This record gives sequence, structure tokens and C-alpha cells, in this order.
Amino acid sequence: MDNNNASAVVWRRLAYMLTPQLDIYKHLADRLVAKWVLEVGFGTGAGVLQYASRAAGVTAIEIDEAAVKFAKTAFPVLHVNWLNKDITTFASDEPFDAVVMVEVLEHIPYYDLALQHVYELLAPGGVFYLSHRNANADLRKNDLHEREWTSQELITELREYFMSVKLYDYTLTREQPTDTRMTPLIAVARKQ
Repeated sequence: MDNNNASAVVWRRLAYMLTPQLDIYKHLADRLVAKWVLEVGFGTGAGVLQYASRAAGVTAIEIDEAAVKFAKTAFPVLHVNWLNKDITTFASDEPFDAVVMVEVLEHIPYYDLALQHVYELLAPGGVFYLSHRNANADLRKNDLHEREWTSQELITELREYFMSVKLYDYTLTREQPTDTRMTPLIAVARKQ
């Protein structure tokens, strides 16, 4: 297929518009098989579709009401519960095996409260998958972000709640050093 023809360009742009993190979700899918998953800040919801059929069930929360309406209409998936909720106040009767937060934490004003809730919502041994822009990368600051952390700062913040924290590339196969310039970073934090 010619990747430069008009049709290919339109489809690439549509995929990026729906979920620019498509590659991250593709690699997360293998780790979410048969898991009860909480997705935080799902945006359009297209990322959730990359793993939802393989998960035991997904609760997907988003603070933007219009995004929730879009996901419910565009993606009426049986075992995905699309909710208009805020992670800093969200509660659940049952713990989750995994929490996924892709390019969201940098937008949350009370990130510490969000991290505390993520920790509380995870079952013992549960895993938190977080992608985050790396302030070590030579990129201009994004004015829509509340904060941007270096890789070491991200580890430090996550270790306030999680003892086991490792950084990976977007494929989740190559562990990264604490001074990496790679962006985005995928942090994998496990609840003890």
C-alpha cells in the first residue's frame, strides 16, 4: 500500500486524531488480558478499544462530559462502562487489577490526590500503567500541562505511593534509566 496516497493520509490522520497514543495502547493490550481495568482520562475512548475485548472488564472514566457521550455513542462495547467521573473523587466497591492513565496526569491540578486514589483503587499486586511526557526531552513546554516532570522526578512522585516503579519505552520492552531523554515515558508501578 502506498502510504502517501490521499486515502492513506486521511486514515493516518483520523487514527492520530482519535488516539495519538495508539502504539502505547497496542503494547499495553498484552498486559491487560483477563484483568479488571480502570482507564483514567480516556479522551475519545479509541485507546480503550485496543484492549477492551481482551480485558475481563473496563471502567473508563473521563472528566469531560462530551467525551463520555461520544464514547458511549461511537463505541457501545458491552464490557466497557463509560463514566463521567473525576479520578480525584472516584470510588469503587471492587478493586482493579490494573489502572491505565495515558497522557493524563500532567493535566490534573491535584495530581497527588489522583495518585493516592489510583493506589487505593488497585488490588494488592495491581499495576498502574502511566504514560507521561519527559521534561528531559528537548521539547517545548506544553502550555496545557499543569506540570512536566523529568524521568527522575516522575519516579520520585510515584514512589510516594508505590515501592516498585520502573520506566519503559512505549513498547514496554526496554527499561529506561532514570536520566533518560526518551518521551513519552511509560511508568509501571506495582502495588505491594
